[in-house]
Amino acid sequence: MSELRRRLLAVGLCGLFVVTAACGGSSNKSAATTTTTTAPTTTLTEQQNKDAVTKVFTDFFDGSNTDLNAKLQLLDDPAKYMNVYTKFATDPTTGPELKSTSATVSNVVINSDGTADVTYTLNLNGNPTLMNQMGKAILVNGQWKVTGTTFCDLAALGSTTVDPACQ
Repeated sequence: MSELRRRLLAVGLCGLFVVTAACGGSSNKSAATTTTTTAPTTTLTEQQNKDAVTKVFTDFFDGSNTDLNAKLQLLDDPAKYMNVYTKFATDPTTGPELKSTSATVSNVVINSDGTADVTYTLNLNGNPTLMNQMGKAILVNGQWKVTGTTFCDLAALGSTTVDPACQ
């Protein structure tokens, strides 16, 4: 597959994600959830925190893992993004393509406020497709999570429509 075709497929997948997510919705009007953040614990070294952030990113974008609930739990607010992620992951067009995705983390900077800046590349069939993406992780109840903004930034690629969960 040519480089241009891989990039177009990646952007198309992200665009389909947004379109698919925008078409669905939930009539369930539940109360808003609050995400609790804490500063990194002193029991982990900076390298251990970086390793944990790298793991959460690679696990979240691991297309070979089809356990949607487990992947949702890697987001900072799983309930907020559940409908969006599930619709995209189970769509007959985009769902099968997710099985060939992965992420390679190239840099993690741990911040004093319990967040981390992450530089990563999204791969398709093991080939770099979206290189040097900037994402965030956040420490929630002692566990590193991929932020919803990172998820939504990818979802917005190639689309002018923003899912309500990403607003």
